[in-house]
Amino acid sequence: MKKILSLVLLTAIFFACKKEQGKAVQTEEQKPATTKLAQSGLGMVAAAQPLATAAGNSILEAGGNAADAAVATAFVLAVVEPTMNGIGGRNQILVRKADGSFMGYNGMTEVPASFVPAEEPPSSGHGTVATPGVVAALMRLHAEHGSMPLPTLMQPAIQYAREGFEVLAGEAKRHANALKDIKENPGFRGQMLKSDTIPYRAGEILKQPDLAKTLERIAATNGKDFYEGETAKKIVADMAVNGGFVTENDLKEYKALDARYVTTTYRGYEIHSIPAPAGGGLVVKALNILEQFDLSSMSDVQWAGVVNQALAFAMESVVYDYKEEDLAVVQSKAWAREKASQVHVPESNPKQEAAYIAPSRQILAANTDWTGATWGADSHHTTHFVTADCSGMVVSITQTIGPIFGSKVITPGLGFVYASTMGAYLSGADQAPGSRPRTTIAPTVVTKEGETVLVLGAAGGLRILSGIVQTISRVIDQDKTLEEAVAAPRVHPKTSFDDGKREVFPMRFSAEFTKKNGWAAADSLYWQAQGFEIDAITRFGAFARVHAVTKDLETGLWTGMADLDWEGTADGPEAAMCKD
Repeated sequence: MKKILSLVLLTAIFFACKKEQGKAVQTEEQKPATTKLAQSGLGMVAAAQPLATAAGNSILEAGGNAADAAVATAFVLAVVEPTMNGIGGRNQILVRKADGSFMGYNGMTEVPASFVPAEEPPSSGHGTVATPGVVAALMRLHAEHGSMPLPTLMQPAIQYAREGFEVLAGEAKRHANALKDIKENPGFRGQMLKSDTIPYRAGEILKQPDLAKTLERIAATNGKDFYEGETAKKIVADMAVNGGFVTENDLKEYKALDARYVTTTYRGYEIHSIPAPAGGGLVVKALNILEQFDLSSMSDVQWAGVVNQALAFAMESVVYDYKEEDLAVVQSKAWAREKASQVHVPESNPKQEAAYIAPSRQILAANTDWTGATWGADSHHTTHFVTADCSGMVVSITQTIGPIFGSKVITPGLGFVYASTMGAYLSGADQAPGSRPRTTIAPTVVTKEGETVLVLGAAGGLRILSGIVQTISRVIDQDKTLEEAVAAPRVHPKTSFDDGKREVFPMRFSAEFTKKNGWAAADSLYWQAQGFEIDAITRFGAFARVHAVTKDLETGLWTGMADLDWEGTADGPEAAMCKD
């Protein structure tokens, strides 16, 4: 009881604010942490938005465990980062319990039973909406691993929806970018625009009263309202009138499934992730290929060339192993050795060392690709976060609605955006009724001798895989700190999806040529001399956004890191359930 009362007090203090000319004014003590790197012996949260990090951390400080913190963080992200994720979307959850066992949850959107593909697949609208899975998966996480009441965990999200939050620069930019789509949908217009016409600018306060009421009903019914109650009825009515496919039975029958689990060994470590319909199988395949090479002896430019090819071969496997039904094939070292034999290892050049330098722990908003313009309209989406507690439980969750604002549909009176699932966005995926289309989201945990050492995931479409694999390799193969590994420049294979067919090019890749932590011009010349084709990308935020935590097995200290190219933070508790 004392722990619950202390949380209520913390929450009251956390959300205390004065209203002045439509803006929330917070004292220095009440402002959430803004650090990219944090350390604590009692647990950690790393998420893509400071308010979400703070909410999760406040739960840990009030005596909650990692699952409790994850539920709080997830719902706050659904409120404050609506362009990236929401309760109308999908997620994958990987839990490592304090006893060392794993549990995963498949909260992917499910194609409705009555779905019939259109001759011209739409890119947005009611016809792209499938049955949402985020709420069901978070309810299972809470029911099976949580220790605190659901209304308590959801209170921060409800409060931000009702009373508002300060829109950050990246979110404001994406709102402005989606203005045309927002105006075309009544529910969207009423929720995301001032006076139904003007987008919110950075620093302004966005209130979402309809979403607050929806969240309150979820909290009061342990999620049942979303699938069978008032919320469900409004969803069904909206879909029926506007050509959508989701029915009352689709919602009632939806279940968050047990996620399949895949693991591999990598140089004395164990890599744990979630295979199809998630992307963890591709992480495993890429690392199994990389294990065939002595990456620790390579220069960074050699390393990048080999890593790119391993990623390309792993991504290519989706063409002939879409469902990854046989996990023995996914884990196959023999397959990895055969693919490794096809890898071109760039020549050693002792004089060729990468010229990048680790940047300061600050984002450079003017240079960040907030809207995804570097890669195209559908490139920026998804959010990832990690929580860890003092007992050793860790939770890694990737949550998404597809491209910016997903389907571009909000049901009037409900306040949340639905994910884009059917139609043009996932046209290369299985869209048969009842299916859960493949994605690249891949929450991942790395252990050594049974102890957690690294927990991570990423956002950013297909580049999620690149971000995860390169971060793991830099930590294990290059002995970099978590901060160095996340800050270092990345590469990504060239891919093509012409005529709905996937093609990957191992000898062609994009490289991160940002000014502070990018590759140097000499690196590009080296790669070209080795037979690679290089596409130089100079915008921040274009190569996935990684959020991760590590644990020092000697000191027990948790370190959290938020990607430098985004607006997220890391923070750890000063008090926790393991200490009075």
